[in-house]
Amino acid sequence: MEFFIVLNWLINIINPAAAEFYGIAAADVLSWVLVGISAAVFAAMYALKAAGLYTMARRTGKQNIAWCAFVPYASTYLMGEIAGEAKLGNVRIKKTGVYALIAEILYSAAIAVCCLPQLYAYTDTARFVTVTESEYGLSAAFTSEFPLVFYNMYRVGNVLVWIFNVLYILAAVFLFIYFFRCYAPSSYIWLTILCVILPVGGALVFAFRNRKRIDYDAYMRARAEAIRRQQYYYQQQNPYNNPYNNPYNGPYGGGQYGQNAAPKEPDDPFGE
Repeated sequence: MEFFIVLNWLINIINPAAAEFYGIAAADVLSWVLVGISAAVFAAMYALKAAGLYTMARRTGKQNIAWCAFVPYASTYLMGEIAGEAKLGNVRIKKTGVYALIAEILYSAAIAVCCLPQLYAYTDTARFVTVTESEYGLSAAFTSEFPLVFYNMYRVGNVLVWIFNVLYILAAVFLFIYFFRCYAPSSYIWLTILCVILPVGGALVFAFRNRKRIDYDAYMRARAEAIRRQQYYYQQQNPYNNPYNNPYNGPYGGGQYGQNAAPKEPDDPFGE
């Protein structure tokens, strides 16, 4: 998954319109260089993710499926199994990893369908790509010599990327939320947002690999109990419900001189 995301980003760098605007000479071989960079980033991120998930699977008693950590896309399923079931209202979703796995495969396929025609066109930009200037700036388009099959593939891929991107984001949000609840319950929201925006999930999984898995429901009950204990202790220390422990309910309370007391009217010199 990370391979296609990084590849899609890098392809935008060598877009002929962007290259001409920024004065970058996009050589034909640059397409293959970008594929190599994408593969290197993917390999690094996936190695971290695989090592982290494998350790987590063994620590949570899932040795029988720990091998999934080293298989592309199957690692997403393993992450869902480690996270456990999700809850949507009163509905319990037991296989969040399966849904995220399907969405990830569809999204990756859509990106591949969209990127392959661009890579082919950028290998011979002088022949297959033309750059035009309008009031909105420079824009690149395929020439009439560009094979029709690749052109149709690119158009279909663009539509599929938008559709499957939405499905993948929804599935990934549920997966990351319930995964990080088990290993970083106090910060799972911003970690989920970070992983949805950037392909850094593998690095975070590796960083949390040695943490003990936490039961989120038990964690929240313990926090609620701690808050109740603090409130009870506060009430015992302040029997008059006054933050300054003033038994006369002084200037910050509701007594004679408190904020809630009725204001004293000034003396009327002509009252007599």
